[in-house]
Amino acid sequence: MWPPFWEGRSLAAGDIDRDGDTDLVIASTEAGLYIYDNDGTGRFNRSPLPLGDLEAMPVFNAVLVDIDNDGWRDLFVATYRAGNYLILNQSGTLDTANPQPVANRPDAVMAMALSFADPDRDGDLDVALGNWTAGWYRRVPGDEARNRILWNEAGQLTGAAYLDLPAIPGETLSILFSDMNGDGFADLLVGNDFEIPDAFYLGDGAGGFDPVTYQDGLIPQTTTTTMAVKSDDLTGNGLPEVYLAQISGRSSGVSETLKMQPLEIYCDGIRNPDARATCAQNMEIKTWYRSGNNFDPTYAARCQDLTGRYQTECKAMLVKDLAIQQNNPQICDLIPAAQPIAKSYCTLHFLPPRPITAAEAAASIPQILRSNVLLEARGEVYADTAETRGLDVGGWSWDTKIEDFDLDGDLDVYIVNGTWVPNEVSPSNLFFLNDGAGNFIEASGPFGLEDYLMTASAVAFDMDGDGDLDILTHPVNGPITLFRNNAQGANVIAFALEDHIGNRDGIGAVIEIEDETGRVQRREIQLGGGFMSFDAPTVHFGLGAAQSVQRLSITWADGTVSRPDGPLDAGHTHHILRSGP
Repeated sequence: MWPPFWEGRSLAAGDIDRDGDTDLVIASTEAGLYIYDNDGTGRFNRSPLPLGDLEAMPVFNAVLVDIDNDGWRDLFVATYRAGNYLILNQSGTLDTANPQPVANRPDAVMAMALSFADPDRDGDLDVALGNWTAGWYRRVPGDEARNRILWNEAGQLTGAAYLDLPAIPGETLSILFSDMNGDGFADLLVGNDFEIPDAFYLGDGAGGFDPVTYQDGLIPQTTTTTMAVKSDDLTGNGLPEVYLAQISGRSSGVSETLKMQPLEIYCDGIRNPDARATCAQNMEIKTWYRSGNNFDPTYAARCQDLTGRYQTECKAMLVKDLAIQQNNPQICDLIPAAQPIAKSYCTLHFLPPRPITAAEAAASIPQILRSNVLLEARGEVYADTAETRGLDVGGWSWDTKIEDFDLDGDLDVYIVNGTWVPNEVSPSNLFFLNDGAGNFIEASGPFGLEDYLMTASAVAFDMDGDGDLDILTHPVNGPITLFRNNAQGANVIAFALEDHIGNRDGIGAVIEIEDETGRVQRREIQLGGGFMSFDAPTVHFGLGAAQSVQRLSITWADGTVSRPDGPLDAGHTHHILRSGP
């Protein structure tokens, strides 16, 4: 019922056991940390993990990433107020019995956002921690929310080696390593919620990052409630654009792009009767419970009507609300120790905000409301073309997927809409089809992606090995939903990298192809961005009617370029190995 726990459902895709198919790891603060093992045909078996010490920790993010470069994808997990951990993959088995602590700031609450790359070009993956404190219970946090890069030292990621990032600390919801300016070095893009502006850093390839300021004149504006940051070639011009998603339409009548349904039928489409009953109970509570800072906690009597966990949580949150209403932090002491989440919200609310200097304010890039932002290169500077491209209205935009879902050779956009709002309608997730010229048309219904379950995270992956990308979503108040892609009549080619010189999965590499028609496409292998979702490091290119790739170029994360011989046939995943000396 309150942040960040209503969004606490992350998704990660990747091959855990190296059997050639894509498995899934799900971290849910309600259902724990568990695996869906793919049997190779697109059918999954749920396998709970023996979590040991992690059993009692609220795990928010779980990322499949090869930290020690041994060819087996490890698991990096971030918890609420209990730190970060690395779980090593021992020949296909995740060693959850021996989680290795990975230090954040001593006063950090949680790394809500994570991104992995090799910005110092030493051959292994480092991690950017996007720290978050309390959402609307804080809005303007202190230095406990300052973001940090942890350096991987020859396969050892302990947190002892780090870089604290400049700029004003914010409530970071999305963070992404990506070469946004095409100079070959990993840059860092940070999306913050509320008043604290987003931050952009240009990397120098040696681990240094230079903040982009308003005075630089590079970026005209960013979003205010930024929940997803993505970078890709949406226009087909060979250059990456940066897409920032926020609250861009939240009620009926705002835009014809938005699809809405009455809130009272929200749970009707859930097939499982137990899940539907839980959904209905939550929706009923939401009619009288309001989380936030500015309200009258008159729901006190309602707590007595509840039972079990619901009643104890309701009473604890009531005390928290009274403390905030009366601006009295001593009331927080009345919250029972058995309700650590409510006590955490209460105490965090009363931490002193960090003063913002005049110089910091002057250097901040302007923010806008009620529209997503698409930063498109115009020479050395950027222009916001979201409205002209058709990507300005995305609803209450959370996770964003940019992929060629219909395999016609250009990138489409899928945006999930999901949060608890005191509103009369619930919005659909939205799918935007690329018209081939970099303009986008809402086509959720025709593509079977109209879905009104409030959703914060999603992964795009090829579940059944047929080449097209399927979508798994993790709704806030509903069961996991899988959309199987039935793309027909188009060809596809995929690439998976195996790098024995740099990081094993080739994170940060740029792949460029030219097919037999002369069409050129570009992709960068990324791990991060979006919101609490981490896609497998396999790159899919739709080819339309083309049957082969004539030219393939791979610019690895260290700047080295490989050009494997063509032609390469469509209908296959090509494994590209770069061997060491």
